[in-house]
Amino acid sequence: MFDEMDELAADYDTRIRNARESTGMSQEDLAKKLNEKASLIRKLERGDILPSDDVQKKLERELDISLLEGEDVEDSEWSSDSSGTMTLGDVVKRKD
Repeated sequence: MFDEMDELAADYDTRIRNARESTGMSQEDLAKKLNEKASLIRKLERGDILPSDDVQKKLERELDISLLEGEDVEDSEWSSDSSGTMTLGDVVKRKD
């Protein structure tokens, strides 16, 4: 269940880049799959802009990641092509 306080993770840019690189996709490849411009992917990965809700959902689906702060680790259990031993818990750092 989502609670009302879902916030974009502070490291969303790193999560997008790492997930994309682990799939071997270029920024252009990812942009094509999402039907977005490569310049948008570049700006997101640099942290220049925040993704819209729509783009966030597409990224999360395509890359099998969560861009939200404090997302449940259970979500990562069914990711089929997880790259190695890192779990979502290793990636998430709480910003208080």
